[in-house]
Parts: sequence; C-alpha cells; structure tokens
Amino acid sequence: AKLAADVALSTAEDEGLAVCVAVVNATGNLVLVHRMDNVVEIALENAIAKAVAALTFKRDTGTLSDYFQKDNSLGPPMTARHHILAVEGGEPLTTSGGTVVGALGISGAKHAEDVVCSQAAAEAFTAAT
Repeated sequence: AKLAADVALSTAEDEGLAVCVAVVNATGNLVLVHRMDNVVEIALENAIAKAVAALTFKRDTGTLSDYFQKDNSLGPPMTARHHILAVEGGEPLTTSGGTVVGALGISGAKHAEDVVCSQAAAEAFTAAT
C-alpha cells in the first residue's frame, strides 16, 4: 500500500498536482490515506469511493465510467447505493501473478490528471510484487 501511495504522491508532485490518495485492501477496508496540502476535503471521500469501485469491479474506474455511460440504467443506482465513484483515478492493485490484492483511488485534480497518478502507482505496485 505504501509503495503505491508513494508513487502516486511522487507523480502528483512531479506534475504539479495536489491530490488525495486512498488505498483499500482485498476486502475493501481502508489501509492508507494521504491528503496533500491544499486539497479539498471532498477529495478524501472521492478517493476512497474510486478505490472501492476499482476493487469491486476489478478494473480501472475510467473503464467503469465508460461502461456505466453505455448502460445508464446501471450506473446511477449502482454508484448511489454502494458509495462507489466510477470516474478516472481508481485502479486495482494487482500482483505480477494477476491477483487483485487491493485498490487505489486518487482525487483532487482533474480526472485526466488523477488517472496519471493512479496508473503510475498501479504499474509500480505490479512491478514490485
């Protein structure tokens, strides 16, 4: 969890962004959260919701967003009921063997910027495990 969060935070700093990082374990429990200075408070909730969404569906939240937009009847009820957020910035944390062991959510910047940080973190996590 710490490796993924550190990479996300480092990427955010390199890009000149301020974000919140949330990491959940394989059962969806929050194990790590870090909110950089000057990040709005709602980013914490959003980062957690992105991490939970990525874990629940075992895919990145950008892909989920596309899926929910294609079948709009599923998206709003699913996201409202289960406190998930299907917009860019959430990634499952997968071992090099393909096992999903948790997920990470990034929020606080534009969605396209959040995803730069989340993808870097997920790739570093997979490479290290």
